[in-house]
Amino acid sequence: MKTSTRRTFFGLSITVIAIFAIACASDAESATISEKPAAPTSETAFIETVEATTNEAVGISVADSEEKGSETVTLLLTDPTVATDFTELSFVADEVDGVPIADTEAIGSYVVKDVPTEAVAAETERADWESRLMNIWEDSIPGVVLITLENTFLPGTGAGWFWDDEGHIVTNYHVVRPTTSLITPNRITSNTIIVETFDGDQFEAELVGGDHVSDIAVLKIDTDTAMLSPLPVGDSADLKPGMTAIALGHPFGIDQAFSMTHGIISGLSRSIQSEASSIPIPAVIQTDADMNPGNSGGPLLNSAGEVIGVNTQIRSYSNTNSGVGFATPINLVRRVVNSIIENGEHEYSLMGISSLTITPARTGQLNLDRDQRGLLITSVLPDGPAHEAGIIADSGVISSSGFREPKGDGDIIVRIDNVSIEDIDDLRSYIMLNTSPGDEIVIEILRDGEITPVSLTLGSWSDRFN
Repeated sequence: MKTSTRRTFFGLSITVIAIFAIACASDAESATISEKPAAPTSETAFIETVEATTNEAVGISVADSEEKGSETVTLLLTDPTVATDFTELSFVADEVDGVPIADTEAIGSYVVKDVPTEAVAAETERADWESRLMNIWEDSIPGVVLITLENTFLPGTGAGWFWDDEGHIVTNYHVVRPTTSLITPNRITSNTIIVETFDGDQFEAELVGGDHVSDIAVLKIDTDTAMLSPLPVGDSADLKPGMTAIALGHPFGIDQAFSMTHGIISGLSRSIQSEASSIPIPAVIQTDADMNPGNSGGPLLNSAGEVIGVNTQIRSYSNTNSGVGFATPINLVRRVVNSIIENGEHEYSLMGISSLTITPARTGQLNLDRDQRGLLITSVLPDGPAHEAGIIADSGVISSSGFREPKGDGDIIVRIDNVSIEDIDDLRSYIMLNTSPGDEIVIEILRDGEITPVSLTLGSWSDRFN
């Protein structure tokens, strides 16, 4: 039992227990108190007694309680010979040893305290939540590693976590990517990557591969399987704002220690720019769980202890946490990591289009219903997947200012595989998180006022984007 819970009640002496027992035995009108249960041997046992709050649970029938119409009082009896022995009793009484309940606070030998059910429930809930967090720490932190780079002018640090029992480690690409030599700026140098586990064991790691778009990299160390603690992986598609987010990592570098912070998921469906790419990372998770330099590459967990993202960036002008952090979603990480392990790289799907988001302000210009949403196709890559599928681009007109303005005669994407598409982030998220080159998708387009399905076989993205 936590110290704060003990303060919620007042202990009673052994003498009071004896007096109380005699009073209950001699007075036929008073309530019946069940025999004192065996001393709990753990906090769990205590919690179980706290949950037994009904009259029947302590040997008093409901009929007796209703007949007396008296106040229900909760006692916490303390056995001084066993420091952690707490037993809660509930009984119905107008007086104790002939002393009215209202006057019991004046008796120095014991105190009768009425504890609201809501307070007990809240305290139990808090204790359960703290216990859950401690369990997540104990179960997960052995799977987190500190990553440092050697052979660099500015040594970097970050975090990572074990992906499988083959020694693969997931981290951010910007933590381990090769750097340009300061002596010969055009020369790319390979850094020695040192991985340190929670137990203090150090290994030199191999860079299996990295993806600059998702900012994900895969390392590998050679060691016994028993030394590895892979973390379970969740599903980022099930996330909602307000859910718990727990960040594990090694903030502020080698002079500090592994740590855990927690908060909530404060936003979804964001896009952020990777440090290593001009293409945004789609569907990132926004959280208020504290992240600082050194958290990069560490896991973001849900309340079940499953990895839902990889801590990637903080939004700050001072290089310290300001309440907003971002994580690459695990559903994207899973695809990237598996591709890197199997092929050494990850290829994204290509549609081969440029587009313009339909906003309420543009609906009038394009002669559309005001509530119409989607992506107007403004150009199609020659011989690309969209071109081969027969997607039609807007012809456009040159305005008086010299800019090309949409005319409104191109196809408008409204759904892909029955998923609504309202802007470029929706399109990019769906394609990157759910498809691979060579997959066939069904695009629903608005053409001449009618919804038309079009089948399209995706190509390979390489360094281009949709």
